Order: sequence, then structure tokens, then C-alpha cells
Amino acid sequence: MLNRQNLNGMWDFHFTERHLPEINPAALSYEYKQPVPGCFDARGRFRFLRGSGIYRRMVKCGGTVKLEIGGIGLRAEIFWDGKKIASMTKPFTKESFVFNAGTRVSHELVIATENVFDRTASSMFQPYYDFYAYGGIYRSVSLTEIPGIYLDYVRVTPLDLKEGTVAIHLELGGTAEKQMEVELRFDNGEAFRVPVTGNVAETVCRVPDHKLWTPETPHLHTLHLRAGEEEQSIRFGMRKAGIRDGRITLNGETLKLIGFNRHDAHPDYGYAIPEELTRNDLEMIRAKGYNFIRGCHYAQSEAMLSICDEIGLLVWDESLGWGNTVQSLTDPVFQREQIDQTRRMVRKSVNHPCIILWGFLNEAATHEESATNLVETLAQTIREEDNSRLVTFASCRIFKDLCLDSLDVLSFNTYPGWYGIQDAQQFPKEEVLAELRRIAEFASQERYRNKGLILSEIGAAALIGDHSGLRWSEEYQAELLESVLEEIWTEERWSGVAFWHFSDTKTYSDGRATMRPRGFNNKGVVNEYRVPKLAWESLAKCLAECKARK
Repeated sequence: MLNRQNLNGMWDFHFTERHLPEINPAALSYEYKQPVPGCFDARGRFRFLRGSGIYRRMVKCGGTVKLEIGGIGLRAEIFWDGKKIASMTKPFTKESFVFNAGTRVSHELVIATENVFDRTASSMFQPYYDFYAYGGIYRSVSLTEIPGIYLDYVRVTPLDLKEGTVAIHLELGGTAEKQMEVELRFDNGEAFRVPVTGNVAETVCRVPDHKLWTPETPHLHTLHLRAGEEEQSIRFGMRKAGIRDGRITLNGETLKLIGFNRHDAHPDYGYAIPEELTRNDLEMIRAKGYNFIRGCHYAQSEAMLSICDEIGLLVWDESLGWGNTVQSLTDPVFQREQIDQTRRMVRKSVNHPCIILWGFLNEAATHEESATNLVETLAQTIREEDNSRLVTFASCRIFKDLCLDSLDVLSFNTYPGWYGIQDAQQFPKEEVLAELRRIAEFASQERYRNKGLILSEIGAAALIGDHSGLRWSEEYQAELLESVLEEIWTEERWSGVAFWHFSDTKTYSDGRATMRPRGFNNKGVVNEYRVPKLAWESLAKCLAECKARK
């Protein structure tokens, strides 16, 4: 077994308003402590400050090592014994770094993060993104001493659900020996071997006593692997997503995806939300009968996806992007970073059966012809890595969008009954339903009728305690969401809806926050501390009634 160290815990910490290129880790005092994972600006003395948060700890190891960092924000530089060894420029993206650690003694590891906005077209997190730009180390950090050969990537793809066959693709790091084999075993079954050719091993085989993964019966299988000194275990599920007659299917059966957009965030922890709080969110949602989560607007954590695997929540996982302009979409650096982070997202999470949709570039300027190149490239990138799931992106351009042909599923964000009717006080039901029917008709034209259709965002803000029945009241929000659910459930063209959104979420508090009281996006059906609003119970009751009529 390899020597793998989990580096989560309290690290030495220093904060400065200086930018990363100006920082010399050896000259810092590290007078504070901060947790890893952790967002240094979520609470405490550094709350809401912009600058650089530098984390340090000592690690005893030696030889060739692999440092794995689950995600940072907004960018980071990594130092080993005072020498810079890597940079990270893609928030939320898991990255690994293989390097020679030196002799087996105690070494200094420094991860310097920065949460200052980059306002150039190349930036991966623009200041107008409608969710808070926390700084820090969002997810787990580990370090492993690795031998000359190690398991670098494993993908398990279900093929024939009746026969229980899967395609296995393995990639080894290091230099494989001639005539090397990898040992495989499903669950508690017998081991078998697969030959390695050029550091790659591939096979098609049958999973003994296989069971299907569904939201109602989320059965999981385990693939155990051994390559040289390294052993790994990969969980996966036997299930297939598809499209039939314009409807999304799972294991050949049509289904309605009913659920929420959810930020993997909390006001006290930022994006380093503890696993127990994540589980509480997801189990709350599943217990009310929902089956779908759109993970907005960045690649989701391993903890979140593993819980969804276990409890049967279907997931849309998407790479980081929000309202990106033509200037960004045509910028070579932005394009390269988008393609790389999207590929990394798929490779990180490909074995999670809960994921049935891959997405990217939420509400980008896809009504512009110049956006088509990047959209087509991202869709192709996903399909190169994983052809077993559906590809989409959330568009607010709808009837003017020029990039829909690349998709398996049309997904539209629209807010009738909220935006564009500033003079309205009471819920305009007919206006909302008319907009949904216009979209369904648009998606039913011959060009798109064989694609799935999802309402990827819709909602209304509500402030707890406002029971006036007017805009911003709990009643207004509840009535809007219930009306939308009834329409989505009864209209066959729709494959589902992800309401915006599960919980109120921290966003900007500057001059753009006219529609963001408290500095929060208040459209959650629970508030930021998961206190339910009226819609939490009334919408679940409406869903139960819809299911009873089926």
C-alpha cells in the first residue's frame, strides 16, 4: 500500500493585501491558524477581506510524490521548501502535481491563495458573477508517495444493462513494465487480470450479480484494482441516460427531473462546506420527493456527488462560468482554461452514477455567432471523455440562442413573474404559464424536437416573515413555484425543472445588489441557514399531488 497522507486540518496562516506575485513565503510570519479545507474570508478576522491568504504546514515524506488539491479560490501558487512548483488558475478545479520531494525528512508546503478579482477577459471568476468569490482552499488536500508505476485514471462505463457489461479504461502514471498486468475484482468476486499496453489497459467485462442504479434503488458496485504496489477501489452504478422522442430517459424509462439548483456553499464556511451539512441539504431534498439537483455553477465536490450516489439524487454537474461575454468567449486564454477545467471535471467525476448531465457556461452570450466555436469545442471535449451522458448548458437567450445544435438537452433559464415586471405586485400566473408554453412550442419545432427540454432556472425571491402576498412575500414565491411545477408535470414536452434555488446564497453587496437585499440571492425555498420558507412545504405537497395523479 502507498503512503498517503490526508493533510486536512489546521494550517499556519498569514493574510496580506498584496497580490500573489509579490509574496515571498519565507518572509512571512504565519501568526494565525486556518482550517483546510476552509475559506479564510467566510468568517472571523478576515471576513469579506480581499487579498492573499497563505497556508503553511510541514509534511514528512520523500521521493516522488503526488500532491492533490481538491479546489481553490480564486487562484493559488504552491511552494515546496520555499521553491514555487505550480500555479492554480481555475477555481473549484481539482488538480494533481507529481514532483520529487527530496529526501525523506520534514518539508515545508505552502499554498498561497488569492481572492482579488481579475477583471480581464481571460478571468475565470469575473466580479459580476452572481455568487460570492470566496478565497482559500475549498476542498481536501492530500500527498502520496508514489512508486515507479501507479494508477492515474480509471473510468467505468456501463454498456449493456441487461447483461451487466461495462467498459473499463485505465491509465497508469510512471513507466509500466513490459508485460505488466493490472488486477481487477468486482465487489467480493474473483480477481482477473488485464494486460497493459503503453500505460493503458482496456477491457469489456461483466459485473457479476449486477443491479441497476435508479433514484428509487441506488445500488452501487465497487471495482477493486491493484497495479504494482498501489490499490484503489472505485464505486460505480449500472445505469444509462438517454433521449427518446424528445424525453430524457434513465435505463430506458422516461422520467421527470424535479428538483433545485444548489450552491455547494454556506455563509459560515463559504465553499468549504462540511460534509455533514452537505448531507443534511441533500437528504432534506430527497426526503421531500425530489430527484434532481443542478450543481451550480461549478464542478461539484466529491462529498456531494458521493452522497447523491448513495441516496438516489440525479445530478447536473457543470464547469465554472456565469454570464460570460463575447470578449471572454473569444479570448484564447479563457477558451483554453474553459476546455481544460471542463475536461478535468469529467475525468474527476465520471464514475459517479448520479450524474446524468454535463454542463458548462451558464447564461453566456450564446446569442452571438462568435460563441459557437467554444460551445462546440466544450461539447466535443465532454463527449471525448464520456459518451455515456447527456450534454447541455443553461441559456437565458432562449429564442435567440445560436448554440443549441451542439446539445442533447435544451435547458433554459427564465424568470417570468419576477424580472421585467417591476410594476406588478401580485403573482401574474397567466403571464408565467404563457412564457413556459411559448418555450415548449419553440423546442417542439423539427430542428429541436428530438432533444430533451429542461427548465433549468425559474423562481422568485422571498424574505422570511413577509406574508403580504405581494412581491418578496413567502406566499408570492410559493404560488409561482407551484404553478410552474403543475405546468412542467402535465406538459409532456418538458423533461423537468430545477427551481432557483434550494437555499439563499451569499452574493455581491455593491451597487449591483439593488435586487439582492442583505447581499443574498433570496430565491431559496429555505434561507441560508436552511430555515424553511412557506414554499418548502407547499411545493413538496404539490409534487406529491402531481405524483398521485400520474
